[in-house]
Amino acid sequence: MTICSNNATLNVKAGLSRFIIIVITLLHFQIAGYAQNSASADSLVRLVEARSAHLIEVDGTSYRKIVGPATFLHNNTYLKCDTALWNVNTNIIDALGNVEILQENTRLTSDRIEYVADENLAKFRGSLVQLSDRDGNILNTNFLNYNTKDSIATFFNGAAMRNNDGSLIESIQGNYFSKEKLFVFSDSVAMFTDSVLISTTQLKYHTDTDIAEFSNRTLAWRDSSILYANYGQYVRPQNLFIFEKDSYILTREQELWADKLMYYRTTGYADLYENVQVLDTVQKSIGLAHKATYRPSPRRVELTREPAVGMYSYENEVADTLFLAADTILYYTRRMCEIDSASIALAQERLNLSAIDPIAIHDNERRAARQKKQPAKLGKGAVAVKDTSSTLLADMADSLKIETPLREEAAEKIIPPGEDTTQVDFIDAYHNVRFYRSDVQGRCDSLVYTGLDSMARFYSNPVMWHEGKNQFTADSIQALLKNKQLSKINLLTNAFIAMQEDSIHFNQIRSLEMAAYFANNELYRFDALGGVSAIFFMEEDSTITLMDREECKLMTAKIKDNQIQRTRSIQELKQNVFPIYNLPLEEQRLKGFQWRGEERPVTRFDVTDRIIKPSKRLEIESISQPGYVYTKKYFPELYDRIIPFRRQEE
Repeated sequence: MTICSNNATLNVKAGLSRFIIIVITLLHFQIAGYAQNSASADSLVRLVEARSAHLIEVDGTSYRKIVGPATFLHNNTYLKCDTALWNVNTNIIDALGNVEILQENTRLTSDRIEYVADENLAKFRGSLVQLSDRDGNILNTNFLNYNTKDSIATFFNGAAMRNNDGSLIESIQGNYFSKEKLFVFSDSVAMFTDSVLISTTQLKYHTDTDIAEFSNRTLAWRDSSILYANYGQYVRPQNLFIFEKDSYILTREQELWADKLMYYRTTGYADLYENVQVLDTVQKSIGLAHKATYRPSPRRVELTREPAVGMYSYENEVADTLFLAADTILYYTRRMCEIDSASIALAQERLNLSAIDPIAIHDNERRAARQKKQPAKLGKGAVAVKDTSSTLLADMADSLKIETPLREEAAEKIIPPGEDTTQVDFIDAYHNVRFYRSDVQGRCDSLVYTGLDSMARFYSNPVMWHEGKNQFTADSIQALLKNKQLSKINLLTNAFIAMQEDSIHFNQIRSLEMAAYFANNELYRFDALGGVSAIFFMEEDSTITLMDREECKLMTAKIKDNQIQRTRSIQELKQNVFPIYNLPLEEQRLKGFQWRGEERPVTRFDVTDRIIKPSKRLEIESISQPGYVYTKKYFPELYDRIIPFRRQEE
């Protein structure tokens, strides 16, 4: 390589007049042949300041060697360096040592760049390339191109950015748009902000609003929760994630889906919109709606806009789900120690009342009265005389007790308030309530369930059907659950049971109150309590021919396979049997009879037609968190802060 020094050597020292600098600049353009009449002022590269500048020749190529500190001006952009070689033919500047490019909003530094003036392109390469803006955002990389005319940077082969309060973003490649105050990160993007780890395929960070905008396959890890979406943004000033496509949240106990969700980072609250599903794996429940609010601790979910809840259970390893719909559904959990004593007392009273068995009490009283009439002692050879007036009653009571145990003990006591942290579930459903399970369906205006007594209460014209043939109505209904299975139904005030025999004939029982008992979800007994009226139809050769009409004070019946096996009327029995041939239909009905079968949900789709999404827990939990390899390289002190928040991979 031959280096020749041009005879025209110029020494430019600090403090020389601006006139000499301009002469040097004009001389360069004359040598390079670059000056044209049509060239704009911004297209000219100006040497603003240098210690010396002289022409040299390297392998037949002319260069202007600038010794600095030196400053160039091009496209309203300053280029500073220690030394520069300016190719007078290609108009390319190789700048070395303490290189800086300064624009209105942007500063770039490196140990060397190649500046292609005709392309307005600065190619940064070096041990560290750093881009910073006026807002304090700093991006570090080894490879970056910057267009001084468009004020656009392109980085590649890995980069990491730290904002002014320590949040960071990294990716393999991306862009910076200075005029728009926008960073765009692409390919293996990772972000760490406010104790949240994020990975995505593309991220746009608006530095002026401090908003990060995500693209496909975005995941965010916060404590034990994971968020997923295919589009969304994080509004840092509000600590708010807004996901708007395939949105999903995974917590320890729940999974939440929605077309759009708003997740508040500091509280863990979420508002969900359109095609909402909340799956609670611990409580075995599914919430469905087009709008929902979610509060994690204590758990509280409010569903509106076509809401429904599914509560699933298993019997003989077969799943069965109760679907409940209403205009508004609220289900929530509270710790026992947070529940007021009045609510606990009311629940205890309901349990105590439900535990009372009037038939058993009556039978015990009659048995005790009968025993008092018997001699205390019988002499040798004496014969006891039976009380024939109560023999049948006692025998039936004993038989009934053996086959279907009567509950005479008091209800179990609810733990009083204190430091007990047991989680108690509540469900409130308002207006147009309907529910469906394969064996039980119903409707009412409002429903309240509390885990304090495991009792669901139905209000305002309630009706329930069991196996589609047994209809229960009353002013209000209470359903007692045990292990999520129906145990007892209490019909309170104006109680009515109708049991369908065929399309015309219905067995009917009406009384002040009634209780229906269930085992393994099968009705096996009912009691009618107070002012009982009943109609039963009897068959001969599989044809209904007779109607038995009874009135009494108390009545109990044993049921098997949805058929009345035996009834027992207690006190003041009045009974008449009629052939039904030519018996007017109105005389085959008790006062108040109304078969409401047309209201019954026949399938779960009559309650909600929403398709249930399968769990994604295993899929989401198997996704690895980002490794933050470029953060470790370019901001090791920030990487050390991330480590405590990362999940330990197996």
